[in-house]
Amino acid sequence: MTQDRPGEQYLLVETQSGGTAERFLADAAALADAGGRVRLFLAADGVALGIRGASAGLPRFLGAGGQVWIDEFTLAHRALHAAPLTPGVRTSGMGDLADWLLEPGTRVVWH
Repeated sequence: MTQDRPGEQYLLVETQSGGTAERFLADAAALADAGGRVRLFLAADGVALGIRGASAGLPRFLGAGGQVWIDEFTLAHRALHAAPLTPGVRTSGMGDLADWLLEPGTRVVWH
């Protein structure tokens, strides 16, 4: 990981679950700890991370000041729309993601 300046803005998109996703969340928490504004969008297989109790790294990321959104379309498509989400996780759609992708100065990582 490179040295980043405090105040950097990141948009991280997680589409996986499991061990590699947990390592990605650890890196996301480190960015937030360093003072960056870090948004995480969970989509595809990554929505599993947003279900309460499914991820050890997600509460740590939220505690570091990260913000988490979960794709409402994927939740509905996988019949998870009524599943309990980790506290602090909000639902959103691809329209919001597209807006965030186009914000000037945002560094994007799609995993």
